[in-house]
Amino acid sequence: MKPKPPRRTEKNVPAPAVPSAPVLSERALSRLILAAVLLVTAIGLWPDLSLSRVDQSDNVYHFAILDGMVHAIEHGANPIDFWAPEITFGSPIFRTYQPLAHALVAAAYFALGKSVSLVTLFAWARFLAMWLLPLSFYAAASLLELTPLACAAAALLAPMISTLGGGLFGLEYRSYLWIGFGLYPQSVAVHTLLLAIGFGWQAVRAGRRRTLTGALLGLTALLHFIYGYIGAVTLCLLALLPCKGSRLIARVARTAWIGATAFVLALFQLIPLLRDSAILNRSRLEPAVKYDSYGPADILKWLFTGDLFDYLRLPVLTLLFAAGIALAVWRIRRNREDYRTVFLLGGTLFWLLVFFGRSLWGPLLYLIGVTPDLQLHRVIGGFQIFAVLLAALALEALWRALGKRSAGLAAAATLLLLFPMVRERAVLFGDNAAQGAQNLALWDANQPNVDAMLAAARRNSGRAYAGLGAGHWGSNFKIGATPFYAALYVHHIPAVSFIYSNLALPSDIMMRFDDRNPDHYRLFNVRTAITPDLPGTPPFLTPREQAGGFRAFDAPGSGYFEVVDAAAAVPTNRHTFYDINDRWLHSDWMPRHRHLLLDFFGDAPASLPRFDPAAALPPAPDTPPAGTVTAERESYQQYEADLTAARPAWALFKMTWHQNWHATVDGHPVKTAMLSPGFLGVPVTAGTHHVVCRYQGDNWRLWLALAGALAVAGMAVAERRIAAPA
Repeated sequence: MKPKPPRRTEKNVPAPAVPSAPVLSERALSRLILAAVLLVTAIGLWPDLSLSRVDQSDNVYHFAILDGMVHAIEHGANPIDFWAPEITFGSPIFRTYQPLAHALVAAAYFALGKSVSLVTLFAWARFLAMWLLPLSFYAAASLLELTPLACAAAALLAPMISTLGGGLFGLEYRSYLWIGFGLYPQSVAVHTLLLAIGFGWQAVRAGRRRTLTGALLGLTALLHFIYGYIGAVTLCLLALLPCKGSRLIARVARTAWIGATAFVLALFQLIPLLRDSAILNRSRLEPAVKYDSYGPADILKWLFTGDLFDYLRLPVLTLLFAAGIALAVWRIRRNREDYRTVFLLGGTLFWLLVFFGRSLWGPLLYLIGVTPDLQLHRVIGGFQIFAVLLAALALEALWRALGKRSAGLAAAATLLLLFPMVRERAVLFGDNAAQGAQNLALWDANQPNVDAMLAAARRNSGRAYAGLGAGHWGSNFKIGATPFYAALYVHHIPAVSFIYSNLALPSDIMMRFDDRNPDHYRLFNVRTAITPDLPGTPPFLTPREQAGGFRAFDAPGSGYFEVVDAAAAVPTNRHTFYDINDRWLHSDWMPRHRHLLLDFFGDAPASLPRFDPAAALPPAPDTPPAGTVTAERESYQQYEADLTAARPAWALFKMTWHQNWHATVDGHPVKTAMLSPGFLGVPVTAGTHHVVCRYQGDNWRLWLALAGALAVAGMAVAERRIAAPA
């Protein structure tokens, strides 16, 4: 008889398998947070794509020089060494200004076969630079080997910076939005800077990807010189910090490799910057804090009141930053070999101390490469990068502490913590969209009238005048928020107006233009004046046409060429230039066509008398006119004149002097000189002559840029072979 099978009971019947709820990994959660941040910021930034069609910030300048780069390519000229006549009295801007951010847009324009407008591509470049900031912070934190949650916290906090008065030109969105300052190259450079710091952590400590790090550092310098400087000094600081298992000499050697790579890549831009340094302007119109920074008292006050990170809101980010410092100190005390935290804390304190500025450190700043011409206030960017990473450590610690109790509690606390920051950002984005849309609507309504004024200025040739900036009536001659002179600038109409770039020596002299003095119109070749419909126009301005509320006048500009006398030479340098020329401009020499030869290089003709650069000018000699100009013509980067000189004299070409201007008289090359107020002088003998002035950029720079890129590629190959096992 077979035994009976055991009775099935609840005790011996296994319970049916219940699938466990999937647990979201920390890395997946961090990526989800990153995606959410990118989605929200995309929504907030989206209006900028349309608003940027009419700008009111420094993006007016950036679009103009970008468009100038495109025109140079279309004319077969050098895109990184061309003449921009609309910048002050003319400037070869990309000799001394970083070109890469603009070149990227120009490259996209031609790569797309010009099928997308340049203004649209420029708007997209600005949008992407702002939108991807959280992603670059996430990547940098990951390269620094922070936890995925810390990476997500960095991405979350990066767009939240809100700084005193709408920003101190740091990383906050007001530096880049339509409503802000228009710091386009900086908005791109921060991405390569973050990656250079992240890859630099691995390259300096372990020797990995040294050439890639150097290339990123070099690209940062080509995007923004000061951010390239921040990256270079940060990697030097990293090399000096202790690291277990890595000798100091090895870290220094790796840093030298990185520096050599960056130097080779950026050399084509550094050489003209050094060559032109003697004739670069240090503007006296700029506030001193740009070069000296704000001093420890103000910066610490802003830091402790929350105005450095949480302006116009509860100081949440400031408190997270303070908690991050405390957490970093605690971790280092527990483990002195936590070199990552040492680096984050050291980088924060170092850049805060440098940000304190010249009033604290004085000439000691030379030890870290800070010259008097470096705009020291911009190192706030370096401080903010490390401050955000420290704040991210604190937010990560908070998440972990609350997450141990309840994921819901951690989420609720995060929402509560973020609310003041998100609300303030929403107000900022809303103001940006509303004001930008209003501005755009006003420009669209006035576009026919603006076009009529621009056409009048083009027909007259010469320079236009629609008021000066800096408190002058021109700064209030606006359509919406955009001054009228911005329209002249973006349409490449040379003008006496606001100084968007003050690198050219005569920039500050331009701001001394007296619109009640007809001789100033003659000297600066102002042939068109555009004004609002207001009374009180000088009688020597002749009404030409009116469109809407705008009026165009013929002004007494006399052309780009004039025959003048150079009666004396004055030893001059970039520091004495303004005082010498301002005295000359307001003396009786200027209306009598008597100019000074500005002897920068000690090669003035021996026959000319010498004047003391600090002395007042004697009365101008009363002599008959030196000659007349009978005709002049201009084409791209070339200006010609037919003239008659009554005696040996000078053909004054009313553009900023530069050594790359090449002049011929009757087909024969002649050496030019700088005449007051910084214009080009061409010597001529008595008689009738044909004078040609042509700007010729240094084409060797293009070849050197290509050679630098090839050299970096070779260094990458060499690095791989050295690292490969035998």
